Amino acid sequence: MELRHLRYFVAVADHGGISHAAERLNIAQPAVSRQIRDLELELGFDLLLREGRRVVLTDAGRVFAERARAILQDAEDASESARRISQGEAGILRVGLLETASWAGHVPLTLNQFKRRHDRIRLDIRPMSSVAQIDALLAGEIDAAFVYRQDNLASESLTVHHLRTDDVVLAASTDLIFETDGPLAFDDIDGLPIVAFPRAVAPAYHDQLFGALRGIGFDGQIVQEAIDETTMLSLVSAGVGCAFVNSSNMHRPPRRVQFRPVEGLSVPIEFLFLTQKSPGSLTQLLVDTVLQVDAEEAS
Repeated sequence: MELRHLRYFVAVADHGGISHAAERLNIAQPAVSRQIRDLELELGFDLLLREGRRVVLTDAGRVFAERARAILQDAEDASESARRISQGEAGILRVGLLETASWAGHVPLTLNQFKRRHDRIRLDIRPMSSVAQIDALLAGEIDAAFVYRQDNLASESLTVHHLRTDDVVLAASTDLIFETDGPLAFDDIDGLPIVAFPRAVAPAYHDQLFGALRGIGFDGQIVQEAIDETTMLSLVSAGVGCAFVNSSNMHRPPRRVQFRPVEGLSVPIEFLFLTQKSPGSLTQLLVDTVLQVDAEEAS
């Protein structure tokens, strides 16, 4: 059974005869008659009673016509929904992002431009860590991700767009007074209590950061751990300790927190936009927006 069988039968039911249906469908009357006969043979019962040139629906035909109309409407609705999604007029796009990276730069600019251009597409924003975003993207749970490079990034399975490279700075309470206003020397930070994140949160970044700290001779005492930089900065603000954090946090400094670069300390952190290798049509619209924003930021 095909949709054309249902379409021909509903036309006969709605217009009261095969000849009228043929005129409405703009096809030959024998073709309509043949399709109706084929449908009845497949079903194994009559849908129409033929009274000369006039046809009447059987009881089974009336029930079948009602359901056939619903099926044809569902098919039309599905086609229209798919068309709107393919043309960027509707749909849902699941996007992962980092809170600290969403305050300035590529993320807010991209989301702003995307919503202005494609206001009928709903963005399902999912804040999560870089590691969690990459896992979710690989599992098909999100469509795109704004992340910092991590060791679970399977570049052969994903498309990677490099957006920028950030670095690390020291976050300290404003109650802590340093002798200089510029970058801090090793002597300025030696012995400071440190708030850090557990290695399990981001192993590659953890090793890179603490390797760089050892490289300048720093081996501070970790007084508190926190699973994300937002919590770390809250603890810094409370005077619990200092923290080495991503420089992107400087775009939205918490109260009672100062950010200072440290001489000789550099941990480049790649900020990336990720999608599947073959993104869907909605995701491609977001890719196009990201690339345009990136070109504007670079100019």
